[in-house]
Amino acid sequence: MRQKNILIIFILSFVFLFEGGYLAEAFARDNEADTFFRANKEYSAGQKIMAEGKKEDAVGNFEQAVNLYEQLLESGFINGQIYYNLGNSCYRLGMPGKAIMYYRRAEKLLPRNADIKANINLLKRDFVDRETIGQTPEIIKVACFWYFYLNLNEITAITIYVYLALIASILSIIFLRQQWIKKIIIIFASCFLVLVISLGLKAYNHSVEMGVVIADESNIRYGPGEEYEPRFKIHEGAEVRIEEKKDKWYKVYVFVDVEVVHDDKGKKESESKTGWIPESEIGKI
Repeated sequence: MRQKNILIIFILSFVFLFEGGYLAEAFARDNEADTFFRANKEYSAGQKIMAEGKKEDAVGNFEQAVNLYEQLLESGFINGQIYYNLGNSCYRLGMPGKAIMYYRRAEKLLPRNADIKANINLLKRDFVDRETIGQTPEIIKVACFWYFYLNLNEITAITIYVYLALIASILSIIFLRQQWIKKIIIIFASCFLVLVISLGLKAYNHSVEMGVVIADESNIRYGPGEEYEPRFKIHEGAEVRIEEKKDKWYKVYVFVDVEVVHDDKGKKESESKTGWIPESEIGKI
């Protein structure tokens, strides 16, 4: 009898823990949904006030929206629309560096959203630094449309489906032995190869750490510390590639025009496009 009671207590404890975890997760989801609703409400109110020409009155709404959206991101609630709304809110609050950072994050999840690209181009027209990032030719974008108009998760899913279709077609030829199935296998195999290459390139591009300058002005130094001399200056909104981290400093490659380095004889050597910048002045994309 005693053993039976112990077993019952054990089962009830297990059920309680399981249900408790489920309820906690459900409660967290409800909190996230409520936060998302309140953030959207503040954001929409700010947009409405802005449309009425009352820019100063909308500041509070956008600040509240930014706080709520960032809470959602910290809790792991990742969404392209959140990043887009954050970009718009930061733009309205006069923080172009953070706006570009959030737009770039949104662009990874929503590659077909034309508004994101338009807003990035609109912001960059007023930046102090002129960027030298090469634009992909339109003919390449059209020829490889799936790469530029699908995000990483979408390409991954399609690659899996094509792989399964390829396996199914290979197995079916064993039983049906039809000539047309061989043509289907060739088509699926070709598509699978192209998708695997595209997936690899997409994954590699996502693995490259990029950042945006969020300080008004930053000194790019020769080494990771204030004791090193400044090499050149870049300004808010400039995009960089993060190559290394040491303590609280990033070694970056900048995509803006910088001064030319000369040797002792005055001859041009190269453009000094790498250097170190404080971690606090960079927003990672």
